Amino acid sequence: MSLKALLALSTTLFTASALADNSSRPDSHAPISIMGDHTHSEGEWMVSYRFMTMSMADNYVGSDKVSTEQVLQNFMVSPQSMDMDMHMLGAMYAPSDDVTLMLMANYLSTSMDHVTRMGINFTTETSGISDTKIGTLLNINKDNNSASHINLALSLPTGSIKEQDQTPMGYARLPYPMQLGSGTYDIEIGATHTEFFEQSSWGVQGKQLFRTGYNDLDYRLGNRFNLNSWFAYNLNQQVSLNTTVTYTNQRDIKGQDDDLNPMMVPTARTDLRSGYFWDLGLGANIKIDGHHRLAIELKKTVHQNLDGPQLGNDWNATLGWQYAL
Repeated sequence: MSLKALLALSTTLFTASALADNSSRPDSHAPISIMGDHTHSEGEWMVSYRFMTMSMADNYVGSDKVSTEQVLQNFMVSPQSMDMDMHMLGAMYAPSDDVTLMLMANYLSTSMDHVTRMGINFTTETSGISDTKIGTLLNINKDNNSASHINLALSLPTGSIKEQDQTPMGYARLPYPMQLGSGTYDIEIGATHTEFFEQSSWGVQGKQLFRTGYNDLDYRLGNRFNLNSWFAYNLNQQVSLNTTVTYTNQRDIKGQDDDLNPMMVPTARTDLRSGYFWDLGLGANIKIDGHHRLAIELKKTVHQNLDGPQLGNDWNATLGWQYAL
């Protein structure tokens, strides 16, 4: 064999080996805000921690901002802004090469600023365990250059739907966005596909969340569809940069919590919870060693169309740590 042929064969084998061992690449995991993006080989497991913070601001009707004065023409109280922090503990385990099991537990803290027609400003707050998700990832295809799997999950109603706080009207039940859970068993179905190249990768993931039945307060939250697409570029063997485009479509609430007055504040209206929005994200995945990873992502909502008046999304950020064996 000539030297040129030997070098060509060596290069081919090296490239194939690198693609076959995708787990060693910093971009083998999607941007940190995307859950259930990858599977594991038999016997492997992973634990993770994510911290996500989100800010909502301004009221929208359709794609247009409306003033507080406009909201107060029809309601006694107008939301001004909302902040949410979420701590997420996750675990993944693969009993076989074709199946990966998942568990995700969440702790949620929210606060919302309001103003009344009388000009009184007040803030309501909640915090506690949110709903817990269990699921499985089923491999369809996994080879040197691509991977595809089915996402299946069940959300368990471990979060409270009866949170209360002090308001100018007294100690009262808080509206739907301030509750910690759904109160129902919810089913999530989706699919994920990733393509790998020598120094880059891209992926797409779609998920549909179906609410089932009605909770103890005779309502159920709206169904939600989420579509993520991303592109990642490896700067070296430890760091990859990524960009994300996210589309979310949220539907209205069915039923009604009788303790909430729909004429008091827009967040108590079950028919003012639907809409869709687009987010753009930038992030980085950092592979510390063979076991530890760190990641960060910042997203900004660039377009939204909401059945309002309804608080609009502004930005969110996610930090994460992952440990795999």
